[in-house]
Amino acid sequence: MIKLISFDLDGTLLNSKKEITPATREILEKAAAEGIELVPATGRFWNVIPECVRNLNFINYALTLNGAEVFDVKNSKSLAKFEIPPERALKLSEVFDDIPGIIYDCVIDGQGYMERRYYEKIPDFMIGEWQTKIVSDFRKPVDDFQEKIKNSNGVQKMQIYTLDKKLRENLLKSLPVVFPKNIFTTSISNNIEVNDSGANKGNGLKFLAEYLKIPIEDTMSFGDGSNDLSMIQAAGVGVAMKNSCRKLLDVADFVTDDCDNDGVAKEIKRRLELRS
Repeated sequence: MIKLISFDLDGTLLNSKKEITPATREILEKAAAEGIELVPATGRFWNVIPECVRNLNFINYALTLNGAEVFDVKNSKSLAKFEIPPERALKLSEVFDDIPGIIYDCVIDGQGYMERRYYEKIPDFMIGEWQTKIVSDFRKPVDDFQEKIKNSNGVQKMQIYTLDKKLRENLLKSLPVVFPKNIFTTSISNNIEVNDSGANKGNGLKFLAEYLKIPIEDTMSFGDGSNDLSMIQAAGVGVAMKNSCRKLLDVADFVTDDCDNDGVAKEIKRRLELRS
């Protein structure tokens, strides 16, 4: 019996307009009323999650920063963190600085930072006004990025942006060889998300299920991107959106409709009907 449902946001719960449709909201409310924990699982940190999700009063927990943080929403506190050690984050930063055609940032204690010279170039590396606004609004420009990392206890996430698809593909292949203790994933067409090897949505889901004393076989997860792969594999039932990347489609237990046709709602509704 499904007791916890986790879901990615962009390309999964949210449609292409970054909205929750009325049909999806209705099914989420019904699932919550039946006692199912509903858990956003995203590469974003909590304050950057769209208001349409943060304002759902039945959301108690979230897997943020690709699982680098398990967040207690009601009490505004971290239950678990899986961070990149400062010394390794500094080495990543040094390598990134030598790669032409990218900008990058980091998240420390739930706050995004970007070196000022990159911050000023944000509009040139984004895929739309919505992304330009999110990245600009939730990153603080700093003059000495590496000093910021040195003075931290750890980095929750780093993120590369590039519109050069070939460069992005090459970096996704080459960077894991240089930094085997990090995970390099992607959620949208212009980014590479960098986390510690222990930080992924699958581990976040396992931690939260154990914390809530819910057997992992009683969990269900939805996703569409490579950063959802570990969660889809960890869940008792892993569901890929029709619009998912090939890796996800290959490992999912089920494939539902796409994000613009209420795929999440359709599969949850089917599960609720099975348990009633």
